[in-house]
Amino acid sequence: MRTLIVLGGNPPSSDLILRLAEGADLRIAADSGLESYYSSGIVPDLLLGDMDSVRPDVLAMFEKQVPERRLPCMKDDTDGQDALKTAIHRGADDILILGALGKRLDHALGNIALLLYAAHRGVRARLADDGVTVEAVRGSLCIEGEIGDTVSVIPIGTVSGVFLEGFQYPLHDAKMYSENTLGISNVLMKSTGRISVQSGDAVVFHYHTGRMTEWSQSGMN
Repeated sequence: MRTLIVLGGNPPSSDLILRLAEGADLRIAADSGLESYYSSGIVPDLLLGDMDSVRPDVLAMFEKQVPERRLPCMKDDTDGQDALKTAIHRGADDILILGALGKRLDHALGNIALLLYAAHRGVRARLADDGVTVEAVRGSLCIEGEIGDTVSVIPIGTVSGVFLEGFQYPLHDAKMYSENTLGISNVLMKSTGRISVQSGDAVVFHYHTGRMTEWSQSGMN
């Protein structure tokens, strides 16, 4: 099930949210992520969060027509993590999260950590913005794009058995460490690059050139 989650970071463009919302089976707004839906003329399927940052006038427009799950302000999970858990609980296997980057770096890093939460449960989740997609890799991952796209692979801790195929700087059974910048700014040399990791977790940043984020035809390998 394809699920679109919109958070309250940098608002996505109307083109991006409209296109992805059209292909989603479930559309979730987390707190002020509701404002992006409102700006694009889209009614989400679920609104959740503590509602401490969404504009009151926007909230008032939607709370009578959209199912709402109000969360307490004092809680362990962010609204974003609660949205991700809700999507997985409802059967999502392909999740795109918009509004997860920009504004506050701590929130952006926390949202990147959500990718690991999903990957550890066999669910494909990506953070997306205009021009960049961020995804965790466990096992193997295919990156589809255009020749010349920039791709960075960031290890979380120590990652072993790393293979990069279809890139300007290939790797063969390499080790990567979080204190080293080895994986920064690689370049796609084919329309598809393959990243394989035998042990550990890594996060992949794919900067698009003339290509927008799309729903995948298949999930994680």
